[in-house]
Amino acid sequence: MKRIVAFLLCLVMAFSLCACKGNEPEPTAQPTAQPTPEESYAPVSFRNHGKQSTVTALPQKVVTAGPNCTEVFCALGLADKVIGKCMENHSLGALPEYADAVESIPTLSIGYPTAQQIIDSGCDLLYASSWIFDDDLTVAQLEKAGITVYVSEAETIEAVWQEMRDLAKIFSVENIEEIVSEQSTRLEAVADKLGNVTEPKTVFVLDSFIGEKLYTAGSANIESAYITAAGGANAFGEISKAWDAVEPSAVAVADPWCIIIHDYEGSSYDEKVAALKADPQLSQLDCVKNERFVRLSLEDAMPGIRCVSTVEAIAQVLYPDMF
Repeated sequence: MKRIVAFLLCLVMAFSLCACKGNEPEPTAQPTAQPTPEESYAPVSFRNHGKQSTVTALPQKVVTAGPNCTEVFCALGLADKVIGKCMENHSLGALPEYADAVESIPTLSIGYPTAQQIIDSGCDLLYASSWIFDDDLTVAQLEKAGITVYVSEAETIEAVWQEMRDLAKIFSVENIEEIVSEQSTRLEAVADKLGNVTEPKTVFVLDSFIGEKLYTAGSANIESAYITAAGGANAFGEISKAWDAVEPSAVAVADPWCIIIHDYEGSSYDEKVAALKADPQLSQLDCVKNERFVRLSLEDAMPGIRCVSTVEAIAQVLYPDMF
């Protein structure tokens, strides 16, 4: 009898244990941690300033040197990456759509930055106009300090877009082709309207007066590409340099159909128009007498997000009946 009772007690305990085990909650599967953009970053290689470079980690702190460079970062949606902007001393202000973003970026240097300012900023990438570099500030110097340098030096509109593509790839910006496509479509629209133009109109670029000479754009200047796309020809396209000074007599001989006049702090449009009208040779040009001028800010004249709007502005003055 005792054996039967013991057997029954064992059965009861076994069933009880099974019941308890069946009521235990199933273990919850732990979510797999997703890698951060920094952890999943794939190295990006690009060619710029005559050499191949590779970025191995997503840059976190950027300095821009040039209002055009700052606007490009805003256009790419990367304003929050920029910890300092430079070369604002001649700027007439950002495009309205980027004004708030540009204003929110601290100014590192109102003019050209020094190497020490850039290094001390703690940035890991510099996007800068080629204008800032000289013997005292070199790309090699900054790279030695661990800073990736991308130089804004495009001489063609396609090169401007390639710069933007490179930066978009470095920062994993996905909508870059939409941005380029919108610009390309607008540029094609200008070309379509100029389809019947067979004789490009001569255009002189006046940046500033240097003594009695006039500082102008040569063939290596992005403005030559803008002028060509607008149906014009640079009056001094035979100059291989980006910038050079020419005599008033040379401008008189070129007899341009119109003049592009840069407007910026310290060298205004109105001052240069007055100087043209006061010069005994230049005042006799038909384009001066009839005020066939194109007013461009430095941001308009530099390589950047404004490239197509600049072409449109020049074309509208050259061929008003087509626009």
